[in-house]
Amino acid sequence: MPVDARQAGKNLPRALQRQLAWRFFRGGQRSALVSMISSVSLAGMVVAVALLVLVLSVMNGFEREFRERILGLVPHATIQLDGSSGLQQTLADVAKQPSTRRVLPYIEFKALAIRGTSAQPVLVQGTDYDRFRELAGEFIHGIGGQALAGLAPGEVILGQRLADKLGVEPGDKLRLMVMAQRQKAAQIDSSLSASVLSGQRAAVHSVALVATLHTGSELDQHIALLDLASAAQITGNELGYDGIQLQFNEVFAAPLHARRIASELPDAVQVQDWTRTYGNLYTAIQLSRQMVVLLLASIIAIAAFNVFVTLGMVVRHKRADIAILRSMGLARRRVLGVFIWQGMWVAFIGVGLGLLLGCGLALLAPAAVNSLQGLLGNALLSTEIYPIDYLPAQLRLTDLLLISAIALAMSFVASVIPAWQAARLQPAAVLNGKGR
Repeated sequence: MPVDARQAGKNLPRALQRQLAWRFFRGGQRSALVSMISSVSLAGMVVAVALLVLVLSVMNGFEREFRERILGLVPHATIQLDGSSGLQQTLADVAKQPSTRRVLPYIEFKALAIRGTSAQPVLVQGTDYDRFRELAGEFIHGIGGQALAGLAPGEVILGQRLADKLGVEPGDKLRLMVMAQRQKAAQIDSSLSASVLSGQRAAVHSVALVATLHTGSELDQHIALLDLASAAQITGNELGYDGIQLQFNEVFAAPLHARRIASELPDAVQVQDWTRTYGNLYTAIQLSRQMVVLLLASIIAIAAFNVFVTLGMVVRHKRADIAILRSMGLARRRVLGVFIWQGMWVAFIGVGLGLLLGCGLALLAPAAVNSLQGLLGNALLSTEIYPIDYLPAQLRLTDLLLISAIALAMSFVASVIPAWQAARLQPAAVLNGKGR
């Protein structure tokens, strides 16, 4: 063979190398079996990438809604006082700290909400409504869906799911039954009816539902809001509040801030952060995300294995072509590059189509699930099971890049062995019918 031909084979331009790989990928005279397996490997890559994008987007959405909606409404830390009034200056100092975003005094107790023959346990919170409205005003719906300007004594706000269970709407009356262990018997208002249940005195308070709280989260299942003065009267709280609820600028720094605040307060004062009440839920979301990523990454690995199988069959089918190219002076490393590029063509196309499909599904899935729930008339996502009652989704560029990198890396590794086998073929043996 002329020296210049061998030299040309060694210096085959990479663009021509990719073009040759593309022609092999398109498969002019491939067998039906090779074509089918190649199509399956490509489809598998598309589906695997699309599923990973969709599921990660949904998990991102749950994490975002947990962080912004649930943790945006609940206190990041709670300081429960011991009944003394000598902590005013300390609490004022806490409120002035740069890390503190919002301070809400509160009273909290358990009660039984009663409407006709329906009864539901509730967690009642007495709060400063003006401050609470700044926090959750967009989720509060009064009569006719109007905003609620204020919360007067004898008025209550119920979580939407709780109101649905009781069958009440804004404007209806209901009763709250409070056990006397939370209320001093001597301070039970004479206008309130009292009864004896299981040896304990209980007071029944008539209240008017003026609005519902619809956050789409589990808060809607059990929350009832009263004005602070009414809650103090019901519970006989002379101080006027049980403690204060804090929200910080950085929600995930709440445990650190809570420990620092606790170190500055007497031992009788209890300080808790949100990880005590919602930490397990956040951990479950993170663990679910990791398990789903691992599961779907294994699907990408299977798709990459299909690339390995496809390339192996193409190498066997194209032995004569490879031998001719080698005889014409094509260097082994160029043959290696051609078949690696063929595997990467599958990866590039599969990843590209998978990203497009996955992003499309992620954008359409929330509306599709909401529409399906409306058609069926049933909640597919109940806050009795899930943290929120709708399907959120959030696409992140970092996730798309990570998915692409994983799929391309797996495909590259899967392409190396068949490509190496192609590069090791002996042209003379193949052309004489003796090569494998």
